[in-house]
Amino acid sequence: MMKNLRQKFSIIYLCLVIMIAILGIVSVLNFYNLSKTIDGLMTDNYESLKIINNMIEALERQDSAILTYTSGNRELGLNDFNANIDKFLMWYYKEQNNITEAGERELVDQIKEHYMKYINAFHQLSELSDEKNQTYIMEYYTTVIHPIFLLLKDDLQTLWDINETAMFRGKARTTENAQTSTYLILFTSVIAAVGGFFTSRFFANKFTRPVEHLTKSMKEVQAGNLDTRIDVVSDDEIGQLSAEFNKMTEKLLLFERSTLGEVMMEKSKSLAIIKSIADPLMVLDNDYRILVVNKAFESVFQAKETQVHKKHFLEIVRMSELYDYISSILSESNTQHKENIFYLEFGKEHYYFNIIVNKVKDIESKMNGIVVLFQNVTELKELEKMKTNFISTISHEFKTPLTSIMMGTSLLTDCTLGKLNTAQKNVLSSMEEDGQRLANLVDDLLYLSKLESARFVYDMLPAEIDSIIKSTIKPFYIQAANKKIDLQYSVEQKLPKVCVDQEKITWVLNNLIGNAIKYTKANDIISIQVYKQNDKVYISVKDTGIGIPEEYLDRIFEQFVQVENSDLEIRGTGLGLSIAKEIVTAHGGEIWCESMLDAGSCFTFTLPVYRVNT
Repeated sequence: MMKNLRQKFSIIYLCLVIMIAILGIVSVLNFYNLSKTIDGLMTDNYESLKIINNMIEALERQDSAILTYTSGNRELGLNDFNANIDKFLMWYYKEQNNITEAGERELVDQIKEHYMKYINAFHQLSELSDEKNQTYIMEYYTTVIHPIFLLLKDDLQTLWDINETAMFRGKARTTENAQTSTYLILFTSVIAAVGGFFTSRFFANKFTRPVEHLTKSMKEVQAGNLDTRIDVVSDDEIGQLSAEFNKMTEKLLLFERSTLGEVMMEKSKSLAIIKSIADPLMVLDNDYRILVVNKAFESVFQAKETQVHKKHFLEIVRMSELYDYISSILSESNTQHKENIFYLEFGKEHYYFNIIVNKVKDIESKMNGIVVLFQNVTELKELEKMKTNFISTISHEFKTPLTSIMMGTSLLTDCTLGKLNTAQKNVLSSMEEDGQRLANLVDDLLYLSKLESARFVYDMLPAEIDSIIKSTIKPFYIQAANKKIDLQYSVEQKLPKVCVDQEKITWVLNNLIGNAIKYTKANDIISIQVYKQNDKVYISVKDTGIGIPEEYLDRIFEQFVQVENSDLEIRGTGLGLSIAKEIVTAHGGEIWCESMLDAGSCFTFTLPVYRVNT
């Protein structure tokens, strides 16, 4: 009895090896017999044909020697005749020792008999030569010697035909044997292949069937059926593994029963926490179907949990942009929550929700749920709206009297109402400077409140960013020259168009370039660069001015943030960069700052490339 898989699989290998060995032995035997047949064909009949050909050649040379002899050159003819006797007899004896076919020996003996007559006839001719005339000699050759020559040639041709026929017969037999061997090897190969396939399949199925049962049982356990058991049908490794698997499932079942109460308690706690959250919350599965909602969700969206369970959330929360937002988060690799504010009208109520999305992952880092929190920021938005309206109202109220003050100061400074002494001029100059600064602040506040207004609309059109920058930068060349600042501009060739509100982007450029000129000194450099990377156009304004302290870099785009350092107090409104960020963000771009104190600053913002909808 085989007790391990190695022995069982060794049986399969042994069966296959035996079949291959049988096929090899049959092939070797057939090729050996075929080789012997070919060797016999080449060594016997082919050798005989070669010998016969040499005998015919020697005989014909002797006939030529006789003709030479009868023509008068007797010594040369006699020498040639005798020399070819040795050659003929040498090949004759080789043929005598290479007889392989029936009737060949009798024919060989007959050739010898006729050849002896041929030699004797020539000797008789040589004895008559001295006594007879030339006519008699030629008549003797024609009537006695030449008939024997023809008889010998016929005998040799007959011997040639016997061996040639035997050779072709052997070739046909060899071809037949080769075909038979081919069919035999092919038949044996088919038998070996079919037998090997069914043998290996039989044993493989027999040996792997327990593995299939084990795999199926594991899937059952994975599905939660911990009472699954496997029948142990063998003592090999699979049987041992099956026994251990049964022990494992038994322990898991005991563990589940012992911890089920704790798990249910923790689940109840989690549900209680979810239900107690004041803001609407829903838990989705990977297919965006609702699993759990809290009381606040039911109240806002007027739907009971039992009614929305396993439904797609869009059936309840009809916000396609929310679906796009959640989908974009799922495509990201990080697990940190994302926030975004959405406006929602539901019945007569309207809400502002800060949507916070968290991925839920298991211990294997696989996502198995989504938590969506609708943080209600409606009151904050209302307060922000009130603040914006208040700032807008105050700014408008300030603007009229401030304009009167600025006009009066200007009239006094121009001496329109009378001459002023130096002290008075200094006071008025200071008043005019502070008034202008206050006027700029009012303008920025009005512009900011306009941007934050829900009624504000951007006039987005495709445009060449190069032409926008060139028209914007043109007035700054004079200011830069007055301060002895080198203002440079470089643009990448063949830039694509961008979809922008030209007025707003011009405002951003004016602010960045104006700040750069304001906070740089003589002989400094301001460089404006435009280039494309991926699907965005990058615009950077870089200077070699005083720079920004590191602690301000994270706050520089916040409202009313003003930077101070030991060399200079930057006396701006604290709103310009905040407004610039609002505009760039509304265009779908980003803006950031890189700076080092006393080394200059680089402000960069991006704009998406314009794409034609097809």
